[in-house]
Amino acid sequence: MPMRDDPTADEGFDAFVRARWTATARLAYALTLDHQKAEDLAQEAFTKLWFRWHKVRTESPEGYLRRIVTTTFLSSRRRRWTKEHPSDNPPELTIGSEASRVDDRLALHQAMARLSPRQRAAVYLRFAEDLSEQTVADLLDCSVGSVKQHTSRGLAALRASTEFDETGRLADLAGRGTAS
Repeated sequence: MPMRDDPTADEGFDAFVRARWTATARLAYALTLDHQKAEDLAQEAFTKLWFRWHKVRTESPEGYLRRIVTTTFLSSRRRRWTKEHPSDNPPELTIGSEASRVDDRLALHQAMARLSPRQRAAVYLRFAEDLSEQTVADLLDCSVGSVKQHTSRGLAALRASTEFDETGRLADLAGRGTAS
């Protein structure tokens, strides 16, 4: 356990949190597809990291943090919470100059929401975070073959998603997924 009276440990951790908050929240959002749940997941991950900070601060805290986020997300998906009921019909969006970008993001969001948690994690970590299959396998605690399978099935589901496919923006992502 780190010494709570050690100001350098606190400063190092605080600086790490400030430097990695945005990337961690972005990863958490990509997994949860909900801003509030993403912030909760990121906060929980940093809390868990704090208790191991004295051991990982000199090694690879970024990788350890990424693993905490993914494993916490996947384990939380096993526990069903029935108080929220997602809707297939999102609220109406106001149309402005950014309407096409919003439509693309909404379509991607809806398509990603239909993927299983492991497929979503594999696709996001492989393409948005640009991690290798081996790194994703380590994060998801599975084999490289499982990562390939989750990624392949996730991309196939995204290709089959009519609202996302209509945007014509999947070609780049789909092409990268078949090269591995």
